[in-house]
Amino acid sequence: MVLVVAIGTVGYRLIGDWSWFDCLYMTVHTLATIGYGELPGMTRGARSFTIALIIIGLSTVAYAFSVVTQSLIQTELTFGRRKVFKELSKLRDHFIICGAGRVGTRIVREMAARKADFVVIERDPQVADRLLQQGHLVVVADAADEETLRSVMIEHARGIVCATSSDAENVYATLIARDLNPSIYIVARASEESAETKLQKAGANKVVSPARMGSHQMAQALLRPAVSHFIELTTMDDSLDLGFEEILIGEDARFVNRTLRESGIRSDLDVIIVAIRRQGGEMLFNPSPDTDIRPGDRLIAVGRRENLVRLEKLAVTPVRLRT
Repeated sequence: MVLVVAIGTVGYRLIGDWSWFDCLYMTVHTLATIGYGELPGMTRGARSFTIALIIIGLSTVAYAFSVVTQSLIQTELTFGRRKVFKELSKLRDHFIICGAGRVGTRIVREMAARKADFVVIERDPQVADRLLQQGHLVVVADAADEETLRSVMIEHARGIVCATSSDAENVYATLIARDLNPSIYIVARASEESAETKLQKAGANKVVSPARMGSHQMAQALLRPAVSHFIELTTMDDSLDLGFEEILIGEDARFVNRTLRESGIRSDLDVIIVAIRRQGGEMLFNPSPDTDIRPGDRLIAVGRRENLVRLEKLAVTPVRLRT
């Protein structure tokens, strides 16, 4: 732009008998398309030079504007990426959601409702932008890529759900996730029944088939409508403030080495323990009041959400010894 101004000023000086300041003035208001008027004594050649200067000047200004705009956008993207990377580096004991399609979007909604720490991997920029506008942490990348999973701190993640629309991508993501974090809990989606075995062999702890689950729920709704309605109320309806929860018993929790009756879970918290899963994988359904609670047990409880939260806090609170 400086060069164009200089060329215009020198050009007017050579064409007409004007002062350097008048030539600079004519050049500037010509390039700015203000149109204050011509200098006295403008010839046909001077007007032709003005036309050329306007064309060159407008092209230069447009190019400069595009360069500045691109630079600002690139700077914003750079700072945005730095902010995302900074937030990702802080993640610990979080969940990773691979794919934000119809299934993944519902998982995101459920995770957000439970206020869980999670990050989404989605390859579609439009879907990712929608989730970003909702305030979620999103990485636009391929979920079946090792570098992508490393960038979302999979080594420190608590669990990952592979919910893309491609069974092959879910298998690859499961394989990589299990290799990078042997202790991570993996839930994988299977669109086809043939993919369930492959996902299990790849290292998935739980394989979910939306088609199979949907057909099962529909059959249960026909055969056992009351049971189906109760499960829907406790798991999907927030208006009743009821829910199922899995409570992990800590090593020094106050419930350790006590029976269910002695723990006061039913009498004090109004929470029902429907099952206990031992560390070895043994599942005790409808445990009796005399069943003991051991470190590492997972209590499957049903009750009001506020009571379940209290129980979860007590399950990790150590016993205070009196002195």
